[in-house]
Amino acid sequence: MLILAIFFTSASLPVVVPDRLDAQIMTSPAYGAFASKANLACPARKLGYLHPADLDGIEEDFMPSLKRRDRHRIFALNKRERHCTGGGASCPAQSLLTAISKAGLLDKLVTYACASAI
Repeated sequence: MLILAIFFTSASLPVVVPDRLDAQIMTSPAYGAFASKANLACPARKLGYLHPADLDGIEEDFMPSLKRRDRHRIFALNKRERHCTGGGASCPAQSLLTAISKAGLLDKLVTYACASAI
């Protein structure tokens, strides 16, 4: 309760009331665009509050649904190996999401995510 009281009274923090209190907020511009589009397309899914591993799983399932040339374009744009150090799923998942967005396939991913079973 004390944590919630601090959360709701602090003027310096943005007012965000996630439905999943255990959500790990991802902050990349690509994830912000994904979350906005997903919240418009399928608000009941709450895709703006995915865990990094959930996003990674959606991306992993999405990639085989693409044409081979789209997959190659995404892999060429993905900076994960040069950018992400250490463990965890957040950086690799957001890096792949950025590549998907740069490849012009973000809307297709949102449609796929809205229909996915996570």
